[in-house]
Amino acid sequence: MKQVTRLQQTGQLLIGLGIILLILWLGNLISSATGNYIPGSIIGMIVLATCLQLKVIRLAWVEGAANQFIRWMSLLFVPIGVGLVDQLGVLSNALLAIIITCVFATLALLALVGWGVQLTYKSSQQDRS
Repeated sequence: MKQVTRLQQTGQLLIGLGIILLILWLGNLISSATGNYIPGSIIGMIVLATCLQLKVIRLAWVEGAANQFIRWMSLLFVPIGVGLVDQLGVLSNALLAIIITCVFATLALLALVGWGVQLTYKSSQQDRS
């Protein structure tokens, strides 16, 4: 009985992987048809999220494969980390600009979110009156 369960899990994992890869392929197709302005992986994620919201695809169909991707996601950051270490000289030359940009962007985002929350809060208070 345990082998049937493992076989079912493997089948569900393969189905989920197939669905995710099909949607990635669809996203890449849409991206190339529109001039590659938005990466196909991003378009694929939007298509997958839309299909899940509209219940065209059930969460149970892709959940196992998605969990496996999330489980091993840290491995995908290794090449980027190696690339950063390889380009440390270039990064160190621009370190001040990078820090200033990060600080400014964080403060700007904080101010924008705060302003938006205040507007939302004021409008909800006026609706109650």
